[in-house]
Amino acid sequence: MRYLRSIVFDATVVVWTLLLSPTLPFLRLTNASSAKVRAVSQLWANGIVFLFKFVLGLDYRERGRENIPNGPCIIACNHQSLWETVALSTIFPEASIVAKKELIELPIVGWYLYRYPMILLDRSAGRQALRQMIEEAKRATADGRKVLIFPQGTRQAIDEAPKYIWAGVYALYSNLNLPVLPAAHNSGLFWGKKSLMMDKGTVTVSYLPVIAPGLNRNEFQERAERLIVDEADRLLREKDAPG
Repeated sequence: MRYLRSIVFDATVVVWTLLLSPTLPFLRLTNASSAKVRAVSQLWANGIVFLFKFVLGLDYRERGRENIPNGPCIIACNHQSLWETVALSTIFPEASIVAKKELIELPIVGWYLYRYPMILLDRSAGRQALRQMIEEAKRATADGRKVLIFPQGTRQAIDEAPKYIWAGVYALYSNLNLPVLPAAHNSGLFWGKKSLMMDKGTVTVSYLPVIAPGLNRNEFQERAERLIVDEADRLLREKDAPG
């Protein structure tokens, strides 16, 4: 059943994407605003979350929503699978997501990511990439939006020692003067980093107490990493295992 559910899910994702693809030339020809592109992108993402639940049997629950600031903030979340890249974009529909620039090369999806707008990071550009990220994040937060970033940089399997790169998060934290909302989840229990197979169950997403502006780099890094790593480890030990 696991194999069958995963195959049906992959097929329905392709069909759903193709059904929405005719919007691409229309939006491009009309030079559609980011708000309109974001509306279509949200429709696509919500469709994927629907398929997660009703095709795979993969649902989610949230804890600590009272910790989420009402206004702009920086959300720093662990990264275990592709699940969170879609699900978190529906949980925080107004957020701009920091992602690697290579994603814009994806057929159909790439154009939407560019115009969403995502904050696309050229990881080979060094300090210039950080400056660009900060400027784009300032524009996003000035519009009242949150910024979502995965400080691990890429997906890490649940049996790997977690590795975090805090330079980008701290650059945002120190330049935007905004609180950071640490978040952790256990999606890797249900969707492995190197696997196309997905399990049914319930992903838990946990929002931790915010880190207020003003800490130096070492203080910030130590607190953020301790909060996320400890919570991620705790969630992995929970009994709601894959089915």
